[in-house]
Amino acid sequence: MTDVPALIVVITGRGAHPLRHGLAKQITSIGSDATADVRLAIVPAHWAIIHRGEQTIDVLMAATGERRRLDPGESFDADGITIGLEAMASARERERAIEALVSALASVDSPEGAVELLLTGMLGASGADLGAVILADAGAYTVAAARDRAGTVLEHASELLSDTIVRDVLGTGEPVQLDDVAAHSRYGTIPSVTALRLGSALCLPMRLEGKTLGAVFLARHDRSVIDERTLAALRILAAVAVPFFAQLRAPRADAGSRDELIGESPAVHALRKLIRRVGPSDLSALLHGPSGSGKELVARAIHAASPRAARPMISINCASVAPSLLDAELFGYRKGAFTGAVTDRVGLIEAAHGSTLFLDEIGDMPPTMQAAMLRVLEQREVKRLGDNLPRAVDFRLVCATHRDLEAEVEAGRFRADLLFRLREVTLEIPSLLARGEDIDLLAHAFLRQAEVQLGLVMHVLTDDALAVLRAHPWPGNVRELKATMRRVAILADSKLVRASDLGLAAAAADRPASAASPLGGAAAAVRELIEAAIRPGASVQPLATLRDELVRRYVLLAIERHGDDREAAAKALEIGVRTLYRYIS
Repeated sequence: MTDVPALIVVITGRGAHPLRHGLAKQITSIGSDATADVRLAIVPAHWAIIHRGEQTIDVLMAATGERRRLDPGESFDADGITIGLEAMASARERERAIEALVSALASVDSPEGAVELLLTGMLGASGADLGAVILADAGAYTVAAARDRAGTVLEHASELLSDTIVRDVLGTGEPVQLDDVAAHSRYGTIPSVTALRLGSALCLPMRLEGKTLGAVFLARHDRSVIDERTLAALRILAAVAVPFFAQLRAPRADAGSRDELIGESPAVHALRKLIRRVGPSDLSALLHGPSGSGKELVARAIHAASPRAARPMISINCASVAPSLLDAELFGYRKGAFTGAVTDRVGLIEAAHGSTLFLDEIGDMPPTMQAAMLRVLEQREVKRLGDNLPRAVDFRLVCATHRDLEAEVEAGRFRADLLFRLREVTLEIPSLLARGEDIDLLAHAFLRQAEVQLGLVMHVLTDDALAVLRAHPWPGNVRELKATMRRVAILADSKLVRASDLGLAAAAADRPASAASPLGGAAAAVRELIEAAIRPGASVQPLATLRDELVRRYVLLAIERHGDDREAAAKALEIGVRTLYRYIS
């Protein structure tokens, strides 16, 4: 495998653009002849010969026979042209710089900062004279950042790039590597390319599940060969940067909000569009989707896009609070209203005045509470328990559920009049399987999030790991993927995360049809957890973590098998109802 050239000859003068050429060969010719290794139109056909040593060069001027030896940092003038020598970092030094860059990306807070850092690092690793980060944009493209090797911002970057090369890469999703632009059968004859006087170029696409989000363009004014090791490292950097590219492309509900919907799938794009339309209104919104799909995140995005965003959103999970306590949580109480009420307490409805109230799992709200909630929505006032004083409240209501509330109404478990109040607009939240093309992006984002929160080193997901993530059934949806990436961040032994590091059972898609489980969602979740734990090669998890998750999933299974009757499930499990709620909260 070829090492990176250690020496670079730099040629300047006569108003020409500085030319840099990596000395990969022992003998390099300079002249205007078409066969010259370094072609200069302003010199004779056979002008000079460079003999490369380990750390020096000997320059032989063909016309005069003059010979000059140069060490790195030295130069001399010949015919009004300056020939100088620079030393490049070795391949190993470049690899260390790339490793340091990968680690540095873990501490960057914004996608813009990450892209700037990425561009600087790729310029250094490749030895390019100029580079640009490009974002695909509906058949066109924009330049997000552009620098030269000295770090100078290129104000008119689009004029320095090859539009043809960039469009080819964005259109095909395939990289373009040109060691000698002029000699290329296609690009060497295109006027817009030759006018830029580029000697060599590399354009790497940034791809996510079949979509090209953008590209990184790197170019030199001389011909140069990028060795395989450096090219592989640049591709790893490009893969690490994919999540940042997606964040740059995605519209944000609130520039100051850290809660952003991550994804490039059609389902997520449609959801973002609806959030932008619904957010500024005061319509009550009902979010419907499977457990773990990110309904609270959508609620926060709606709140962030609303005029009420200056105040914090107030939220509660109706399924995680015992029915006997839910009214006190929502309505508050007056001192002495019941045993244990030793002081006045403001309820969550009152606390949401001027803001947004988010009721998660509204389908689990007891019938008596449904009637009380309906009165609040109709009268726009609330009374604390034990108090006759009505207090006016002004809040925007957002609710979420995994249940079919229409079916719940037909079964007599949910009030039809309350449902009409809740769903002035309904947003369907897709399962993770329905947005499968987002799995790569979400996995990278959750992994980095865990690394930053826990102060851990940055990891890179290998192709085999990503293949397993895409094939996994994800019964727990986005919540399960996030937990998986957090576990990987803590337990992975290497910076390269392989399939064996994920601790996931064989995906349902890879099992024969006869092995498909007839179990329901909760039962499948229990099975997946056990299979992941006992699978050969799986990482050993802390016992407390495995125990808590198994108990939670088994309690959910008991609730499912008792028709969502929590009291019956608690009785079968021989635990109290409050204990049951504590296990699933």
